[in-house]
Amino acid sequence: MDKMYTLDDINSQTIVKIAKHFIDSDLSLRKFCEAYGKFSYITLREKFLTFLPLVNKEIALVVQEKLEMKRPKKIEEDLKAQERIAKAISLLLDQDMTVLQIALELNSTEMTIYRDLTVRINQLPISNEIKKEVLLHLREHSLNNLIPKGR
Repeated sequence: MDKMYTLDDINSQTIVKIAKHFIDSDLSLRKFCEAYGKFSYITLREKFLTFLPLVNKEIALVVQEKLEMKRPKKIEEDLKAQERIAKAISLLLDQDMTVLQIALELNSTEMTIYRDLTVRINQLPISNEIKKEVLLHLREHSLNNLIPKGR
């Protein structure tokens, strides 16, 4: 199905059709909305969890089950993410790379690396000394970017 859905399509007749399309796809809700929706995955998730059960309880249960299966992994269970965080910390502290340079080196995005170094790092058993050092390096890089070049 190649149809692009809009918020206007989310009514009692089409919510079931959209839900079935989502169930038949092998996509996460985010990827489904990128491919077929002109609205955010958060909006569709909210409609699936609140509006769909009023229209069709059976389909709503299947959608809820699929949403649970596609939930993001916890960082403690994601070895690939843990390895990326460890490499990012090493590149930041040992080679003084910026977040952009680290992202390019690890074939990732700046936002992922930034989240790794500011949020996810706190979910792992890493010493407070290293966490403080990471934050100091990030702060130093930010301050360096604020100073105009050539003045």
